[in-house]
Amino acid sequence: MLGSDLERSSTNSNQGERTPLLTSTADNYSGKADEQNVAPDESTKASFSFRRLPRKEIFMFLSIGFVNFCACICFSLLAPFFPHEAEKKGVSKTVIGLIFSIFEFVIFLSSPVFGTFLVAIGPKFTFITGVCVCGVCAILFGLLDQCPPGNIFIVMCFLCRSVEALGCSAFITSSFALIANSFPDHVSTVFGTLETFSGLGLMIGPPIGGALYELGGYGLPFWVLGTVLLFCAAISYYLMPQQAEAVKTYEGSILTLLKSPLIFVTGFCIFAGSFSLGFMDPTLADHLSPFKLSTFLVGLVFLCGAGMYGFTAPLWGWLSDTKGFVKSLVIVGNIISCVAYILMGPSPLFPFFPYELWLIIVSLLLVGIFLGCAILPTIKCLIQGAKEIGFEENLNTYGLVSGCFNSFFSLGTFIGPTVGGLMSQHYGFDWAATLAAGLLLMAGVLMFSYTSVKLCCASGQTCSSCCYGDQYQSTYMTIDGKNAKNDPGTMVSQSQSVNEEEC
Repeated sequence: MLGSDLERSSTNSNQGERTPLLTSTADNYSGKADEQNVAPDESTKASFSFRRLPRKEIFMFLSIGFVNFCACICFSLLAPFFPHEAEKKGVSKTVIGLIFSIFEFVIFLSSPVFGTFLVAIGPKFTFITGVCVCGVCAILFGLLDQCPPGNIFIVMCFLCRSVEALGCSAFITSSFALIANSFPDHVSTVFGTLETFSGLGLMIGPPIGGALYELGGYGLPFWVLGTVLLFCAAISYYLMPQQAEAVKTYEGSILTLLKSPLIFVTGFCIFAGSFSLGFMDPTLADHLSPFKLSTFLVGLVFLCGAGMYGFTAPLWGWLSDTKGFVKSLVIVGNIISCVAYILMGPSPLFPFFPYELWLIIVSLLLVGIFLGCAILPTIKCLIQGAKEIGFEENLNTYGLVSGCFNSFFSLGTFIGPTVGGLMSQHYGFDWAATLAAGLLLMAGVLMFSYTSVKLCCASGQTCSSCCYGDQYQSTYMTIDGKNAKNDPGTMVSQSQSVNEEEC
């Protein structure tokens, strides 16, 4: 559909020399050269594997993955019992919803700040400090049952959740930046694998929280997981290598990134995906109530989407990194997810679809599979968009991109449950699902339109280079001691650059 991939690389006549395909955007837009089909270099296009990683990168990956797993357990464990405990303190359901949603709102506001100053603060320090803050706040949250009911309890809940969200924003922003900086050629693969850790944590968090609550009361779940997070921070301090890269700070911010049309379009795709994920939290259980399922079976239905998302995330990351599918995955993922939400309602716009349990389960499975397809490649799209407007490939840029991703994602998970709950209450779940489908369709159309415009206005580019985004991928090729320009035996071609004025 989108054509074959093109390998673009620069050549150098010195023997055994490695030449970076992308050093800065200015280099990429400096001129034109001849273009040929190229065979991929196995050393650079090899799929992600632990066996080929240096020890320090293995330690970093394991540290970030384990912290994400434990943190997601900690963030989700309060769902089974906290609403009941809060109601005993005289808190209304509306305020309980705000206590949950304030977490995402604070991440939305703070992620761009942490991304902007990540290099100045230090990524390792930001990561470890954020994890420590989350652990301490979790332990303190376990003491709130001792607060008097009423406003004091409400204020303390908001304070603990807000500060905990700051810690979460800090360590997530730094972890994404560290991943992009340490695995520049496998960003989507590693990001997808980390999403598996996060998905597993979110899935088993509520059962663990409920079990610990029954075992030791309100405080035990928070004390156990808070202590585990502090232990994770201590282990990460020794396992995670120090980032010693000297980076010239770019004089820009998240607002500077938004000057790139690709980042603006990608941000809307991230928002649409997280909105559609979040809106189901307060609405899906009521949508299933006519089937008279037990609480356990309702939980299993919820796991259909989350489980498929977690287990298929590495696949989409692998496709994005090794096959070059970036924007095409985002388009396909959004369109199929749109269809899945239409079936889930089912949408009143298509009254011939039945309201059946099996159809809801199938649609949840499709959502879990293809929302990962739509969301995971976006981190690479953001990096490409930053390069288009002059950002270099360094830790400072990755920090800004990470903050941008977290901010868009958290905005969707903050607005999704709120708007979804209101839509479901006043118009029904079917129209709420139709709204989510409309946002996903708009995201897919926007990305397709952007890709088409780039294809039409970038003269000399092929469909694969425009849709896949390979011309911006960080790639290195070994010349094997030959001048590729003069030796027909080498299947390496000079990179074709695109002049900005042509667009």
